[in-house]
Amino acid sequence: MSPPLEAIVRQPSPRQAAPEQAPRMRRELAAFVHGLADGTRPLRLPGAAGEWAAGGDGHFHLAPELFLQVAGWTRFRFPHGELRLGPGEALVLPPKLLHAELVGAAEDGTPFCNIVVYAEGATLICHVAHEEAPGQPGILHLEARQHAQAHGIHDWLADAARLGRSSGAAVDAEPAWAAAQARALVVAATAGVLRVLDDASADTRQEPPLVARVRVLVQNQLGDHQLSVRRLAAQSGCTADYLSHLFSQTTGEHLAAFINRQRMERAARLLDESARAGKEVAWACGFATQSYFIRTFRAHFGVTPKAWRAAREQGAAER
Repeated sequence: MSPPLEAIVRQPSPRQAAPEQAPRMRRELAAFVHGLADGTRPLRLPGAAGEWAAGGDGHFHLAPELFLQVAGWTRFRFPHGELRLGPGEALVLPPKLLHAELVGAAEDGTPFCNIVVYAEGATLICHVAHEEAPGQPGILHLEARQHAQAHGIHDWLADAARLGRSSGAAVDAEPAWAAAQARALVVAATAGVLRVLDDASADTRQEPPLVARVRVLVQNQLGDHQLSVRRLAAQSGCTADYLSHLFSQTTGEHLAAFINRQRMERAARLLDESARAGKEVAWACGFATQSYFIRTFRAHFGVTPKAWRAAREQGAAER
């Protein structure tokens, strides 16, 4: 049985909580593995409304996310509707699905708590979230790994998300085989997370917790044109100078340059994987104006977004 939730979420700070949070996060992950496998924990798969939406509140990622609701509730707002996730429920968000989150405690006062899993490339990030401010989730404990298993976790979640797009929002209904397959994929992904977290041979990316946390904050706010080093510092409870120095010293890259590189990598993928107009890609990458986006893109890649996309399309046609 899992330990009291108050022990998980009522901690003074992420740094102090880490020693206690690590084993409890694993216990909750294990509980979801068993509950999803035996069908006692619901699995929710929201279907995306066509291609990714441009404009609106919230953010999206280029890889799927897994939300495991431990206590309290999370209300997700999508361009095509809303979904409320309750205790014991799991949710796979498909890539590029714009969403905003509102969280809260249970009716009996049990504090909000969930676990979020994100895998892209060889990187796995798993964190425990609490209610950092009224209605707003925040990172309480985070662990990151570089591991080959991350590729499989990403693919399993992506496949489960695709099943959700084709079969509707409730996986516990028909078609039964699609539901069973989606559930098995999420079980495999969650078990894979546990394997990676406890693999002594994994690269644990020995960097300060603040730096790992900032990486997640950047990804969550990449589409916001107000994202800045100063804003990240305010969200992290430190000065901009300290955060910039720590990030640069740890990673060898300036934080402002990291933000810009992440935006450019997102822009390149969206131009390659969608037919959206340049101004919509600019919005999705956090640029207030299309002209600024074009200048930044040209400075980074040496060509305009339009020319870059045309060259990619020509190359694909010739293959």
